[in-house]
Amino acid sequence: MILKHAALALGLMALLPTAALAQVIDDPEATVVEALVVNARLPGPAWWKVSDADTTIYVLGTLASLPKGLGWDTSVLERRLDGAFALIMPPVGRAGLTDIPALLRLRGKLKSDVPLDQAAPELAPRLARVRTQLGKAPDSYSEWSPLGAGMMIGLDYQKTTRLDGGEPDRTVERLARKRKVKSRPAGVYKAMPMVKAVVREHSAEAGRLCLEGMLSEVEAGTAATQAAARAWAEGNVRGAIAGPRNFQRCMRAMPGMADMQQRSVNDEVNALSEALKTPGHAVALFSIRGLVAEDGVLDRLRARGFKVTTPGDTPG
Repeated sequence: MILKHAALALGLMALLPTAALAQVIDDPEATVVEALVVNARLPGPAWWKVSDADTTIYVLGTLASLPKGLGWDTSVLERRLDGAFALIMPPVGRAGLTDIPALLRLRGKLKSDVPLDQAAPELAPRLARVRTQLGKAPDSYSEWSPLGAGMMIGLDYQKTTRLDGGEPDRTVERLARKRKVKSRPAGVYKAMPMVKAVVREHSAEAGRLCLEGMLSEVEAGTAATQAAARAWAEGNVRGAIAGPRNFQRCMRAMPGMADMQQRSVNDEVNALSEALKTPGHAVALFSIRGLVAEDGVLDRLRARGFKVTTPGDTPG
């Protein structure tokens, strides 16, 4: 079984609001390189180019998920896939069929002997409102720990917002297969060690902050997420990166996840650097925020001496 991102091994909260976690968790993607945050001149989402003397890699910045049914112009993508020698995808986590019993056991460890409303009495009124908002029974989530409850609320909320965690990756890979362009991930990780660390070793504070964040996200509604998705589809980079992103903040509070994020960035940079050794052109698909962040993927590639062209520069 292949997981789109290692964090999705748990189905962790898809979107958490910034305010709940910013005060205690370092956020390496908080600062962006302004010179890279440029709106697209071509139709559809924004692209960056990384190149040397004989190779060009077209890099599409993406969001973690898109609302179901959101249409976007794929004409630039299709043109750039034509004749590409590779499609480079984000790193993936892998779990085998033999890991399923262990995953089920770990799920049980996210439950608690103390009812959630008693474990977090000051959150009880908000939990009641969120249950009603999601159409859940009064005792829903009661058996879960704060982190477990946050996960379950996140999954239920994702269903109500009709977010598709498989997009836009699925569309890109489908169009690549149609053109016989082979895809490869920038890295492959074993999911189980990361999942075990998150479930068994997370602090009570981290679990509580994630739950509070998820409650705030549900209470706030879907307007910001929908606006970021529309901005992404229109090539509005600043609008796309302005969406809720405390899922990443929450994950950085979990054991080993900060190191994993750095490993992921390193693997993406190295994958693009290696691809630039092959003459011709390729296509890559990475997180838009990770691309434009200070000390992010594009910033590091510029430091290595590669030419980085923004979406607003002359089309090519």
